[in-house]
Amino acid sequence: MATMLCLSFTVISPAQIINGAESSSEVVIYHTNDTHGYLAGDGESIIGIDQVAGLKESTPDSILVDAGDATQGLPLASLTKGADIIELMNLAGYDLMTAGNHEFDFGTDQFLSNVKLADFPILAANIYQDGQPLLQDVQEGNNGCHTIIERDGLQIGFFGITTTDTAGSTNPAGIAGLEFKDEIETAKNEIDHLESEGADVIIAICHMGDMDASCTSVDLANALTGEYQDKLDVLIDGHSHTIENEETNGVLIVQTGSGMTGVGKLTLTVSGDEVSAEEQLLTPQDLTDITPDAAVAEQLTQIQDTQAELLNESVGTSETTLWAGQIGVVAVTRLVETNYGDFTADAFRAAAESYVQTLGTDTDLPIIAVENGGGIRAMSPNGNVTMGDLISAFPFSNTIYMKKVTPAVLYDVMEVSGTTLDGQDKETGMLLQQTNSGGFLQISGFTVVFDPDGEAGQRVTSITLDGQSEPLDREDTETQIIMASNNYIMSGGSDYTMLGELPKYGEAGGELETVQAYWESCLEDGTLKGYAGTKNRIQMRSEGYEPKDYTASILIADEDGSALGGQELSYRVDGGERINGTADENGILEITLTDGAHGVRLADDQQEIYIDNYSGFGIVIDEFREQPVLTFLADGSCDPVESESNETESETAEQETTSSAETSEAAESAAAPASQSESGSSAAPVIVVILMICIAGGAVWRVKRRK
Repeated sequence: MATMLCLSFTVISPAQIINGAESSSEVVIYHTNDTHGYLAGDGESIIGIDQVAGLKESTPDSILVDAGDATQGLPLASLTKGADIIELMNLAGYDLMTAGNHEFDFGTDQFLSNVKLADFPILAANIYQDGQPLLQDVQEGNNGCHTIIERDGLQIGFFGITTTDTAGSTNPAGIAGLEFKDEIETAKNEIDHLESEGADVIIAICHMGDMDASCTSVDLANALTGEYQDKLDVLIDGHSHTIENEETNGVLIVQTGSGMTGVGKLTLTVSGDEVSAEEQLLTPQDLTDITPDAAVAEQLTQIQDTQAELLNESVGTSETTLWAGQIGVVAVTRLVETNYGDFTADAFRAAAESYVQTLGTDTDLPIIAVENGGGIRAMSPNGNVTMGDLISAFPFSNTIYMKKVTPAVLYDVMEVSGTTLDGQDKETGMLLQQTNSGGFLQISGFTVVFDPDGEAGQRVTSITLDGQSEPLDREDTETQIIMASNNYIMSGGSDYTMLGELPKYGEAGGELETVQAYWESCLEDGTLKGYAGTKNRIQMRSEGYEPKDYTASILIADEDGSALGGQELSYRVDGGERINGTADENGILEITLTDGAHGVRLADDQQEIYIDNYSGFGIVIDEFREQPVLTFLADGSCDPVESESNETESETAEQETTSSAETSEAAESAAAPASQSESGSSAAPVIVVILMICIAGGAVWRVKRRK
């Protein structure tokens, strides 16, 4: 990020003459960018929009503008597809906004709906539809390209430009029919228009950034030579989430980072023919004396209260728990393949497939997806699932990036994923590592086989793409594969530097929106299908271990917590058919399960418990893994059911578990026809004999957290 300095410089502008004499005028422009729903201040790291409104009110005749990406991100923005954000910006007194690429994440129609809600002009001079500017006449009196705001006798001209990379940085289906014209040529045309309309100062509000764009803000400033030299005074920027404050070719370029961690204060001084501009980045600590606007604060609270109701709205039901987050002290998606990990990676892959199909190029390339385990923060329970459950699992304002990788790169990626592997019990399959990583990847579109006893850098035994019988060649640096993941991983987070070095192929939308859309596509009669149990995509196969059925032990207790010795009951595995069983004299129910992870419950309205031989749940009791317990309810919901065969309990359990998994695969294929089917029905990998650190008598499990 650029150093936070106050820079000033002087450029030549048309003289401001009042009553025959030169005058000196000063105008303050406050600016934000890439807020992504971070509008509720916390007093420490985030500036609230109510405080921004108070800041503007504290400075007479000031101007407040935004450089884009305001309407997508946190639930505050995404739940109403940006509409609530526009209402807050109206109340806060925004004077102007430029469209960012993520303004189109909900499609062009929703973007235009948000534009119509705004009481201030929204500009995008280089975006066209049907041969004319997209935003022309969408708002009364707004040509969609530029505007002039008068302050203290000054005519301050603004024009807006959105990066042409938007064509590849949001879901292409949502922007079909739009044309993104060259940024530099558009800027020159807008400068001509504003000069002819009498602007004393010309400012570009751009969503371009200073990195990774085909045309950056620096590129634009450097291109204004010849007759356009010194015509542009300031460029207020966004998109790269960086802090900019530097002069380039006579143009001051400024940007505030992202997420309302700072607000820019741009001070313009015009004296005669001279225009000087000075930028200061205001932090939350700089605004402690600013009184938040009460009306904005009240509106923000009302929106949050209303959204609380939305968060409680059901998005459907799930026949089994989607496992993620913490089980006791164990964050399972950082250790083993889980069904929530499978679901999430499948969602990313489906979005990438849709992107490529809409684009119409590279449709012959295989498409895979990964999600870091630290990116799925909470489980979604069996039974009713709410919007709040989804948001709890995916609280980050992530974006789905796509990049082209080779088999050699993919092997490197998966070696990083298996970094913490450190041995496997040859009898149970339980993993013996002492640490885990938020960078452990959940996957879609391929199968990976790990050797947990292998040497560092050589733990990946094989990687095989779906539909292929032969593993990929570890030395292949030519074959292209499209990979989708969140921007954190794709930008090099969690030590995936090899991905950070690759160019971006495209963006498929926001993470939460992608997950929600895929969830809806998998519903059958309001119930999520296809994810009861895992898919055997991540296989832990050290020498001497072969997958096999295992016996898990579950304590059956009454509603007061007392063990129920000899209790007869029935239970479900992965939402399958009921199976009869009997607890022993100590209240222990032993059940036989197929290799991998499963969810088990007695009553249908009861939260499932997690059983997995790879992570040790149900087979080991220690200071980190407690005895799994299920409560027997006396209302009849847990009673035995009539048996339709003379099979033994173990045989029945095995058959029902296998049947449940096979049914899940069939449902998955029906729900997501674009995804290729995969062999296997149960879970995969990992767990830990956790590293102990004794602090004040407590045990701390060391984990490598997701940043």
